[in-house]
Amino acid sequence: MKLNAYLLKSTVVAALGGLLFGFDTAVIAGATRALTTTFALSPTALGITVASALYGTILGAMFAGIPGDKFGRRLSLRVLAVFYFLSAIGCAFAWDWNSFVLSRFLGGLAIGGSSVLGPMYIAEIAPARYRGRLVGFFQFNIVFGILLAYFSNYLMGLASLGDAEWRWKLGVAAVPAAFFLLMLFTIPESPRWLVKMRRVPEARDVLRLTGETSYEEDLQNIVTS
Repeated sequence: MKLNAYLLKSTVVAALGGLLFGFDTAVIAGATRALTTTFALSPTALGITVASALYGTILGAMFAGIPGDKFGRRLSLRVLAVFYFLSAIGCAFAWDWNSFVLSRFLGGLAIGGSSVLGPMYIAEIAPARYRGRLVGFFQFNIVFGILLAYFSNYLMGLASLGDAEWRWKLGVAAVPAAFFLLMLFTIPESPRWLVKMRRVPEARDVLRLTGETSYEEDLQNIVTS
């Protein structure tokens, strides 16, 4: 079989979680000096501020599989996209240190959760012969997101935004987060999860639409497993 547009789009959309992963992890590097001044942070408080997203990442990665199994990979990714969006908006409009840290923590939950559910979704929708390459695209997007974060910070620095510059640097992530959320309504659910929920006809349709020629055989393998 060949890669078709339906499979490719589903992979690219799921991999946007990886791009946001990289972007949100790295973007704060361009705001640490401004955050220190704005919130009068000590070195310890600055360390907590930067690490707040990482704390959320650990919890997100540990527990994302639970809603992913119960409610589906796609729906859970939608919730994480909302978390990404709220985190960016919360950082942009943070009125004190506590609200900023909470917003970063929420973004960390999204980072950790998407690092589990994004590759899981791609692996479950991709045919075996393309699985490694397509899942690898999620990892590529993490690195690309980091690069994009530094480039975005550079552009924001050229814009002469004054004291609000750090808010723009962090808040701009709301745009790709909103796009991620919207695009998640255009892709199918994981066929493996559908089979687990005894929605076998829907799983068959997804496998057929992704271009798998032996979709009946693949469906039976999923049912058996």
